[in-house]
Amino acid sequence: MASDELDFRTLQFKSPESPDRNWLEWFRDEYGRRLYKIEIDPAPDAPFRLDVATRMLPDVAISQSVRSPMRTSHRGDDNDDVSMQLLLSGHVSIQAGGEAHEITPGMGGIGRHGTAATIDIPAEARFLSIRLRRKLIEPLVGNFSDLRGFAVLKNTQALRLLLGYVRMLDTEDAIETPEARYLVTTHIHDLVALAYGATRDAGAVIAERGKRAARLAAVKADILDNLASPRLSVTTLAARHGVTPRYLHMLFEAEGVTYSEFVLGHRLLHAHRMLSDPRYVGVALNSIALQVGFGDLSYFNRTFRRRFGASPTQVRAASRAPE
Repeated sequence: MASDELDFRTLQFKSPESPDRNWLEWFRDEYGRRLYKIEIDPAPDAPFRLDVATRMLPDVAISQSVRSPMRTSHRGDDNDDVSMQLLLSGHVSIQAGGEAHEITPGMGGIGRHGTAATIDIPAEARFLSIRLRRKLIEPLVGNFSDLRGFAVLKNTQALRLLLGYVRMLDTEDAIETPEARYLVTTHIHDLVALAYGATRDAGAVIAERGKRAARLAAVKADILDNLASPRLSVTTLAARHGVTPRYLHMLFEAEGVTYSEFVLGHRLLHAHRMLSDPRYVGVALNSIALQVGFGDLSYFNRTFRRRFGASPTQVRAASRAPE
């Protein structure tokens, strides 16, 4: 795929509900050996499952996966990229560089993509995997060139910020401009470098760009999870994220939007989606307004019309009209 086509759109792979032996052999050969240069050995006593969503930019690839019990073995090659694995749920054992590591949720590891490694998954597990460019991460990390095997990453604030940043990116269908792709790539490399151990000078630079962006992403994800909550406020958000209300306002203002504009915009967008969804055709307008965080129906109607140029009733009617 050409680099200008890597715009972060989701590529989904999902195994069949009940794969037969022929499918498994095809999968191990085409998906494992040919595509990813790994041997995949499913557990014989558990149903096979692999569900992977991958999003790619020219210099970074992010995959979120659910894997059934299996063993994967990578024999190593001359690839110079860097791979990071973060365990979201489950328990795995990793052997790399002559050492064995036990990984629990919130932990992960980083190593050269070409490093020989074996991952044992005894029960279903969820992963976040990130492939990075060595040329972009090496200048940020002291002695990174000395890494020969696999370095364990603990459940640090940098990893939590990275998770929040990736989660916020999931709300975007694509990243269309080269400038935005560059910023996302930079932020991800910065946060991985922080988790591994950035140099003091690089850490100072990162603190002003990647960490700040990741904190904003985590706050935005928190807002989206709590749009309908009557307790959603700058004060409660700031307390949850360990910052002052003024700092939180500054994070939004740096993007050219206020906190209130962000919250209002997403509440209206959520309402528009519900009104256009046949599953909510029987739900009263005041109930929809409450579900997205509006306590005043007249204010909801007024701001909705201003945003979309039509009333909630008109939007619902238009979605039901025959094409």
